Amino acid sequence: MGQDYGLDPGEYGDGEGDVGLEEGAEGLPLTEEDSTGLFKDLLDDHGINPYSTWEKIIEEGKIIEDNRYTVLPNMKSRKEVWGKWSRDRIQRLKEAREKEEKKDPRIPYLAFLQKHATPKLYWPEFRRKYKKEPDMRDAKLSDKDREKWYREYISRMKLPESTLKSEFTTLLNAQPLALLNRSTDPSLLPPTILTDIRYISLKPSVRDPLVSAYISTLVPAPADAQKLSLKDEEEAAKRKQERGRREKALAERGMAVAAEKRRQWGALEYGRGRLREEEEEIERAMRVGKEGLKAQLGAAATGRRQDGEVAGD
Repeated sequence: MGQDYGLDPGEYGDGEGDVGLEEGAEGLPLTEEDSTGLFKDLLDDHGINPYSTWEKIIEEGKIIEDNRYTVLPNMKSRKEVWGKWSRDRIQRLKEAREKEEKKDPRIPYLAFLQKHATPKLYWPEFRRKYKKEPDMRDAKLSDKDREKWYREYISRMKLPESTLKSEFTTLLNAQPLALLNRSTDPSLLPPTILTDIRYISLKPSVRDPLVSAYISTLVPAPADAQKLSLKDEEEAAKRKQERGRREKALAERGMAVAAEKRRQWGALEYGRGRLREEEEEIERAMRVGKEGLKAQLGAAATGRRQDGEVAGD
């Protein structure tokens, strides 16, 4: 009925509480590139684990309350962007780890111990079983050092988890802010942590949440914490500029959405007022019609009575 007054669907309601406005009236839309970039920024800012599953991320709910969550139109598109983001992130982390491991062979060796070492094997047996593995053949490490770390790691397996957690927290607290800060990726910790036996003494399922929680309490990296090459500085500046442009577009979209909602609600109230006026006019016309009909019927009945009285005379 509101269409009779030139209103679009969503600009008038049924007068029974909240009325949903028409979807899509949101001002200038974001480009697909900007929407994708904003959603990736969201994943970065919330420290999402690229090795996690999409279902677990949604269940945790950390990203849902962020207004960037809705820049993509549906769950399918969000999952697709997350999938690409996680694959790219994992590849970058892999390349960064490989680069660090080449610098310090202790990193891959300790990771190898955590995966394969067991109290069931003495050092000679362990060495014989895995002697062909690259981590056991790296010439940059001596067999004496390998044996020392193996024995120390096996002995620490006997310690209670509470002790291991306490010692690991001490290790984290000892890191300078330049190496460990809120900007640090939990999947790419500094070598001073990765080469410490306390790091591999805790199971990843226990250790990794501790790392993420600890990093979340830190302040951002100092301005001079990392010296970048000219090329890296240019790329960082470009990324910062692109991000700023996306965030500005998102803010402008938000203002456009708010303005459009105000316009629609104004039209909605106007439409409701017009509808009420028409309903009142119809009721008045019906009342007049009923009263007029009653008057006509009354007059006809009076006429019939008078005619009957004349005839009787």
